[in-house]
Amino acid sequence: MKIIELNQDQFSLKNIMIQFECESSKKAAELMKRLHRNGNKVQLTECSILVTFDIFELSLFVESFQTSSDKQELQNILHRHQLIWSGNNFSFDLTKKSIIYSILNITPDSFYDGAPENLTLSHILKRAESDINHGAAVLELGGKSSRPGYSDITPKEEWLRLETPLKEIRRNFPQAILAVDTDEAYVMERVLDIGVDIINDIDGFDTVDKLKVVENYHPTVVAMNNGRAGFSYADNVYEELSQFFLKKSEELSQLGLKREQICIDPGVGFFTGPSGSDSVQRINTTEILTRLGLPVMIAISRKSFMGNIFGVDVDERLFSTLMFEAKMMLEGGRILRVHDVAETKRLIDAVELYKTF
Repeated sequence: MKIIELNQDQFSLKNIMIQFECESSKKAAELMKRLHRNGNKVQLTECSILVTFDIFELSLFVESFQTSSDKQELQNILHRHQLIWSGNNFSFDLTKKSIIYSILNITPDSFYDGAPENLTLSHILKRAESDINHGAAVLELGGKSSRPGYSDITPKEEWLRLETPLKEIRRNFPQAILAVDTDEAYVMERVLDIGVDIINDIDGFDTVDKLKVVENYHPTVVAMNNGRAGFSYADNVYEELSQFFLKKSEELSQLGLKREQICIDPGVGFFTGPSGSDSVQRINTTEILTRLGLPVMIAISRKSFMGNIFGVDVDERLFSTLMFEAKMMLEGGRILRVHDVAETKRLIDAVELYKTF
């Protein structure tokens, strides 16, 4: 059997097109029977079949083969669509597995869980322990709110909020992978100096100072396009984000980052209109963005666009959060940045179970 992957230069987790040229019509009929689970297939001729797999379907199909040259060729195709996110102290294979990236706000004014107790060390350590126990792979600390209309603080104030919690989490949970959400070069340097693994910048590393930090430290990063600066490449969000992240990944790579160190975030909820439709459009870029071969972050937890669409307060947005997250996972999003760790773990388990059979 001849196996041909179409569009070999196009990375995908959802649309992997493979053409099978069988030796006879009988062999083609046998193959069609083996493809009973795959609805997206076309018999082009008596001996030729075109199938579009997602990464889960292709993995299961490969497993159905006994050792043979056909299986090896399919494994090679599967390997070309492997998705890794890594840093100095971690490596996640995100090809089929999603991870939880927990939000720990060290702020009194964040849109969902902002409270004075967020500034107390005992509360922070309790949250960190709980999130780790419920399945968080990464703990992200943020020292200032980035919600629409937030009150800014100085970089030094932000660092003072973060310094002790970061050091104490590292001391109490030495295996924890730590991230910091900041848009300040000064804060980036300070937290990297004490061993933080990941920097998440809502402005996508948009200044010379921040890019210099990246060049000097080579951290794993999350780069966002939040929409606040307008469009530069296209008149629609789908082309705009694709072009933005293509250019941004090239820029970061030129500073010494490996592609496996770069995660991209479509910036849902940062520039939301009264209807919330622009945020839904950004959700719908997920599959398009995965074609860049970079991990896509799902960062929609309880955001205000759900209130605009469904008329619900922040405490009532868990259900819609989980529904949108499931949709983005099926489109190839793999890193779920969330407030509700236990509930998200159940969601991931359910989606992955669904795709296993």
